[in-house]
Amino acid sequence: MENSIFADDPLAPGQTGVIERHQEQAVRALLLTLSVAAPAIAGAVFLRDGASRVVVVIALLSVVLWALWLPFRHGRIRLVADALIGSMLLGTTLATALDGSVRSSAVTAMMATVVLAGSFLPRRGMIAVGIYCITVLGLFNWLEQRGIFVPGSMRMGWAVWLVHTSVISTILVSVFFGRFRLMKAYRRLAHSLNQTLAAEADLRASEERFRALFRGNPAACLVQSLGSRLVVDVNDAYADMSGFSRQEMIGQPPPLLWAKPAESEAFRAMLKAHGRVRGMRALGRRRDASLFEALLYAEVLHSGSERLLIVMVIDVSMEERARQALKKSEERFSKAFNFSPLGMTITRLSDGRYMEVNPASERVLGYSQADCAGKTALEVGIWLSPADRDEYTRRLRQDGHLLGYETHMRNKLGEVVEVRMWAESIELDGEPCALTFTINVAEEKRQRALLMNVAQGVSSATGEAFFLSLAERLAQAVGADGVVIGELSTDHKRLDTLALLRDGELRPHQTLGLEQTTYARILPHRDLQVEDISAQPLRRHTPPFDPDRVQTLAGMALRDPDGTAIGLLVATWGHRQVPEADTRALLTIFASRCNAELVRLRRDREICKLQDTLEQRVAARTEQLQYLNRELDAFAYTVSHDLKAPLRSIDGFMHLLQEQMAERLTPEDEDMLQRVAGSVARMNRLITDLLALARVSQGTLQRTSVNLSELARDVLRQECHRDPGREVEVVIAPDMVADCDPRMAQIVLENLLGNAWKYTRQQAHPRIELSQISAPPGEAPTFCVRDNGAGFEMTHSDRLFQPFTRLHSPLQFEGTGIGLATVRRIIERHGGHICGEGAVGKGASFWFSFGRPTLD
Repeated sequence: MENSIFADDPLAPGQTGVIERHQEQAVRALLLTLSVAAPAIAGAVFLRDGASRVVVVIALLSVVLWALWLPFRHGRIRLVADALIGSMLLGTTLATALDGSVRSSAVTAMMATVVLAGSFLPRRGMIAVGIYCITVLGLFNWLEQRGIFVPGSMRMGWAVWLVHTSVISTILVSVFFGRFRLMKAYRRLAHSLNQTLAAEADLRASEERFRALFRGNPAACLVQSLGSRLVVDVNDAYADMSGFSRQEMIGQPPPLLWAKPAESEAFRAMLKAHGRVRGMRALGRRRDASLFEALLYAEVLHSGSERLLIVMVIDVSMEERARQALKKSEERFSKAFNFSPLGMTITRLSDGRYMEVNPASERVLGYSQADCAGKTALEVGIWLSPADRDEYTRRLRQDGHLLGYETHMRNKLGEVVEVRMWAESIELDGEPCALTFTINVAEEKRQRALLMNVAQGVSSATGEAFFLSLAERLAQAVGADGVVIGELSTDHKRLDTLALLRDGELRPHQTLGLEQTTYARILPHRDLQVEDISAQPLRRHTPPFDPDRVQTLAGMALRDPDGTAIGLLVATWGHRQVPEADTRALLTIFASRCNAELVRLRRDREICKLQDTLEQRVAARTEQLQYLNRELDAFAYTVSHDLKAPLRSIDGFMHLLQEQMAERLTPEDEDMLQRVAGSVARMNRLITDLLALARVSQGTLQRTSVNLSELARDVLRQECHRDPGREVEVVIAPDMVADCDPRMAQIVLENLLGNAWKYTRQQAHPRIELSQISAPPGEAPTFCVRDNGAGFEMTHSDRLFQPFTRLHSPLQFEGTGIGLATVRRIIERHGGHICGEGAVGKGASFWFSFGRPTLD
């Protein structure tokens, strides 16, 4: 510990005044003792031994000791102590060396020097002196044993006594002052300890009281050290409010709970300026990022040399939310009350005096807020009689509310009108009041009738009846004197009326020219157009109406989905008026419905026209396709038949050549002839398949009941006969019957089963299956040929049934690519369908149906 008696350096600066004085006295006593003893010893040794070298060393030591009084008087105690011990070590070392033996009296003086080092030097210095003395004495002992040191005169006498006396005096002085300092320090420590214990007891009691108040405080409290900026303590309320545990906060910087940095800066500025904060409002953020309103109190306190900041945080979120909710509720009520389209009033139940009237009330009965301010309903004249109001208040007091209460009132014009009321009994400032909603039923009934008129006008009627009904309903709904609904000609120069109403009566259809008319100005626009013709007499031209009797015109172009104008709806009035929003909305609704019906009517005409010509066009197209198919089949048959003759000639000449030149043919010649023979055979098969494909479309189908199971067994027996060495697992469902042409069915199975036989050639365990899939009653059965052969890529499935298309290399599997095309043509001619599915290396499946019997 610094600044205490237990400091590492006994003479360290900054110690208490008492310790420093005792240290100074000890150094003075030692310096005085040695300053007197050293000359005395020098004189005694001189009298005993004469002017020896030892006398010179002791004399020099005496001079040094007397010289140290000068720095001592200047307060250089540390320097004096170090020089004193150093000179003693040097002097005793030289004296021992000059005596030539460790038995010299100088050794006892060296021991005294060690005692001095222990009293006045720091720990390291004391240890260094001890090590030095041990080392020197060991060295001198070794030198003496080796005979290098020759002991001098060891005679006893007063000189030895003086040395021993000086050593003992030095040790006594050092021990005396050390003991005095220790006792002094002990007494001071005991006194200080007693005071500390008493203070700690008081402090513990105070801390217990503070801790109880701190921990049990319902307000969130935090104590922070301003020196280290770390949290000293927090109470449970602070932990609950912040979301951090006490263990997470104590000994760490306080968590950042400020939601707004500006408020944090304002808090610090207030604390720096005044040392305290009183009732500062701020927005906090908890650990889970939720926000809360807080009221802050803070104080800077001093605990010894440490400055502490105590912060108290009061969560006022609930109070703030309640206050804001009340404020918002008042704002919402005020807005709902003042901006409601319904007439709303607040009246006292005791006398019916108006407390609040919203602006919409004026639209109900005509009375403004100024008309009702400070008056009762009877004073204003709203109620027909006091009895009517008494009945209203009686029922309201009885039930607490009224729902759809109907009565009669007087409007500002003095007219009696029917109204419907909704009322709730409320209390304002302890006074029973009524919150009332009032609507004018007459207006409601008018709106209802108007909506019914609109509904009837856009009813489900179609055709000409629809347009006539719509014109009448439109005139009634908007009060129009005339209505024109018409369809435009292709060149937009004429308008053929679909409905014409004038002076409340429907008129016969007319064709109206549009050039130089008011109607023509409406067509370019997509929205409703209103023309004030009374202000522009030169622009009056509204056939078939008398120009002098049309003052206002409103119209809208009717358009096809592509935006082309196809018709027109126009309403006219014989007086000048500006259509209101309701009138504009009604006109738009009627025009939209009219537009939809006109589009439907035009589409019906187009459909009828198409139906009239559709059968003729289908028949002509069918006949053309049949003719082309016949021509194509005839061409294929003729070409295939004509190719047979030259092919037979080639084959015959090739065999004749082979027989005549058999002995002269080289292996290369034989190989070429074999290639020619193979090509001829492939060409022959291709021609045969082409002929089969052509024959499929020729002749009449002879549909009958065919046992496909027996037919399939015959086909597979033929395959086994052609390839007797193969073992193939064949599964054929029994009794599969189809309604088809037996000759065509055999061709289908020969191709499908033949392909299955061919493409399973490379499988170790080939399998071919023919099965039937159940079909709903009345539907043709579906059959499936499945194998586990080479399969095919489904990405090429769209090419399966195209002529001359092969999905495998001719080097792998032979074929012409016509078989599946033939199968498809047979199936389609029967009215059926076929499809295939496969995967490379996993086989293929073909589903086919011959369809239901039809006339060929």
